[in-house]
Amino acid sequence: MKKNLGQLLVEQGILSEKVLDEALQRQVIFGGRLGTNLLEMGAISEDDLMKILAFQLNVPYAEPRHFEKIPREVLDSLPRDLLSKHKIIPLALEGHRITLAMTDPHKLDVVDAVAFQTNMVIKPVIASEVRIFDALERYFGIKREARYIAVSEKVADEQRRNTVAEEEKKEETPVPAEEAEVLELTEEDMESYDPFDVSGINEPLFSIRSRDEVAQTVIRAGLRFMNDVFMFIIKDEEALGWMSGGSAKPVVDFGNLAVPLEPGSILSQVRESHVLTRAKGVEIFEGNLWIKELSLRVPREVVICPLVLKKQMVSVLVGFCFESPVTDDEAAFLVRVMKKASVAFEILIMKSRIIML
Repeated sequence: MKKNLGQLLVEQGILSEKVLDEALQRQVIFGGRLGTNLLEMGAISEDDLMKILAFQLNVPYAEPRHFEKIPREVLDSLPRDLLSKHKIIPLALEGHRITLAMTDPHKLDVVDAVAFQTNMVIKPVIASEVRIFDALERYFGIKREARYIAVSEKVADEQRRNTVAEEEKKEETPVPAEEAEVLELTEEDMESYDPFDVSGINEPLFSIRSRDEVAQTVIRAGLRFMNDVFMFIIKDEEALGWMSGGSAKPVVDFGNLAVPLEPGSILSQVRESHVLTRAKGVEIFEGNLWIKELSLRVPREVVICPLVLKKQMVSVLVGFCFESPVTDDEAAFLVRVMKKASVAFEILIMKSRIIML
């Protein structure tokens, strides 16, 4: 029976059960692959991660040097839209055979799609999604999410340190951002319902399968009485754009928006208090430049509500009310929805742990 990545890392003594649990929690909250979250945590080196994945999947792995100075004829061997869609990078071209870097070489549908479109023989090799996202942006200008930029910097630092260590050793002994999804409330959503009845939130959260479904459920609930709703993920000292919905798309590329959590800022205050905050739109827009990037119009009221998991704010909702401010009942309803969303996150984490057993 094939063992999963988490099991292999623990069995080989590379990770402890505690670190694996933390990585699984981060994966549920921040998304991405388990390996990317481990790299972000500094819990594993890219080299160790790739060796384990290559062993697990029984395929070769691409080393960092394979991504350096890829010849233009190799890069041009595949259409840009195909690379962007499947998050893949061609590394070498020999006759009618392409060496293709993938996060999952066992995705035969991707291999078949590339082979069919190019009429080439595909040799898949595994690479970290960090390395692939970096190459997609460097060679093709395909934007990465902010998280991959941060991790790439860590990987690059590690690579530089390894290079320096190798050079010293020689002296001693002569050797790829998607736009954030925008939701709209449908007529079906708006048909007869009690706006303060949270029971309707239970069913979608019971069958939740991903973090994005949590955000969708929260946004649809918020749109019952707010015009625009924006969900951010809290990561380290930044609020990262996640998903939005409402009357209009954000002015900026919301999926690549990163707001620093500066001391004393409204988001920092909410992170510390864990309490829903309401403020006049003119006041919030005056003192927070980032919020102006979400709308060209100044709302009458701005609502900020935290999603707290294990005593930490892991996400935050920012809502705009252009017509009338939210009532106390509406605010209480939103707080209950966010508590349910927190439990849904815990369920997703438990499902990940079950899979790892």
